[in-house]
Amino acid sequence: MQPARSAETTPTALGGERTSSSVGFTDVTTLDAAQPARTSESSVVDVPGRQPTVRIAVVINAVTPYMRPLWERLAEHDGIELLLVTETTMERDRRWRVETDLPVGHVQLDSWTLDLAWMAVGSDYKTRFDSYLYVPRRPLAPLREFAPDVVVAAGGGVWSSPANIATLVGRRRHGWAIVPWWNTFTRARPSLPRRIAEPWVKRFMRSGDAWLAGGTRHARDLVRMGADPDRTVVAPLTGVGPDPPLTRNGTRTPGLTRYLYVGRLIERKGIDVLLEAFGQLASGELWLAGDGPLRGMVESAVERSPRLRFLGYADEGDLPDIYRQADVLVVPSLFEPWGLVVHEALAHGLPVIATDQVAAADDLIDDGVNGFVVEAGSPESLAVAMERMTEWSEPDWLRASGWSSQTLATCSIERAAEGFIRGCMLGHRHRSQHLTKG
Repeated sequence: MQPARSAETTPTALGGERTSSSVGFTDVTTLDAAQPARTSESSVVDVPGRQPTVRIAVVINAVTPYMRPLWERLAEHDGIELLLVTETTMERDRRWRVETDLPVGHVQLDSWTLDLAWMAVGSDYKTRFDSYLYVPRRPLAPLREFAPDVVVAAGGGVWSSPANIATLVGRRRHGWAIVPWWNTFTRARPSLPRRIAEPWVKRFMRSGDAWLAGGTRHARDLVRMGADPDRTVVAPLTGVGPDPPLTRNGTRTPGLTRYLYVGRLIERKGIDVLLEAFGQLASGELWLAGDGPLRGMVESAVERSPRLRFLGYADEGDLPDIYRQADVLVVPSLFEPWGLVVHEALAHGLPVIATDQVAAADDLIDDGVNGFVVEAGSPESLAVAMERMTEWSEPDWLRASGWSSQTLATCSIERAAEGFIRGCMLGHRHRSQHLTKG
């Protein structure tokens, strides 16, 4: 088991000044300090009596349901005009609904889709149905028409996206600021192509005018790759759940702990580790919700054990009822760039057991308080944590709910919007100053 987190990763540090001397991420709460320096090259629209409008284009792989609340909140901000430029309608292995009628401008690029799962050579698993590259025909066309002051380079493979690379190349001619938005982290053992690409990844990241990070682990990774910590802003990733969060005072059924897994059934999610760990427990139930290429393995395990239940794919309408019927969420991933299910479960009052390769655990789980953080890939460590949940008393459950409620407040939509705007303003100011120096 891992020890409780140090002050470096406590919820109070998320998006604010860091206690570590190695990384000093920018506070997201003081937006006025990030107002851009105006230059003749800027295309900011200045209306008398109003804050100047900054045009921001976000190049992203797809518009996902969990991002919609952020776009809605940003659309309410008078000081910015936002355009989403997406590379595809929805990733092939996702079953999320396609977002339409967005509150901000939206252009979808005409792109070819390349499946790069076969390139996961040299890692500990195959990223089946999990790696795509989108090659757009005219990536800069909507940007030239929109004339942004800032381009946010977002999506899963920021550094490998042809659209984002095109925007970086186009910066010299068009003068927009580039703000990479990093919502993942570098694995201890990356795939061979990722290791080969490392010099380019660092060069791409160092080229930013400012940087956005979804969490503190992402921000540390950005700084490792060369980002300036003074222009690196945490715009916390947010999940959807009850507001205010629910409170639990114990398991649903006294003496019976019902564990829950929610996610795709793919190798990097650690499904086999979870099944092996649960097999070491003498009591309890394990519910699994999801779909994917490992469905057959899960169904076979369910046939062998009456304590397992397979729910199949669950959409966002099904999940609230599933969370209400469960006691503990388990996230056994071998690698998880973030982990939105952690938000969802905490908001429903569930403690969460996650591995040390789940980025959300850094910011949302206090080991031993509202869940546990265990070694990835270790059925033994996971089984110990699951067994410890059965020892919790009512005060333990109430303390977990209270801590989760406080923690989730640091990852609100408001905080995400503030961080996003501040990062963009810092990037715009930096680019404007660079153009002024000419």
